Amino acid sequence: MNGERLREVQMTPEEWKEVTIQRAGKSVRGKYYVSDGQVTVAAWTGTKTARLGTLPAERLAQMLLRELTLEERSQK
Repeated sequence: MNGERLREVQMTPEEWKEVTIQRAGKSVRGKYYVSDGQVTVAAWTGTKTARLGTLPAERLAQMLLRELTLEERSQK
């Protein structure tokens, strides 16, 4: 995890939780943070935030991490 990207969203490391998804047979890891009804996910490719709704925070974080990996793949 790139420490600079975590600092960009100005959260302390102990506030972040791990999130993992499977992508193309490999584990992809990131971190997520919940604040003010929003979930922010950080990975090596950047950050993504979405408003919490009916999904649990961890599930939304997994979806955001998947989106980040797809965006990174499409930029190659």
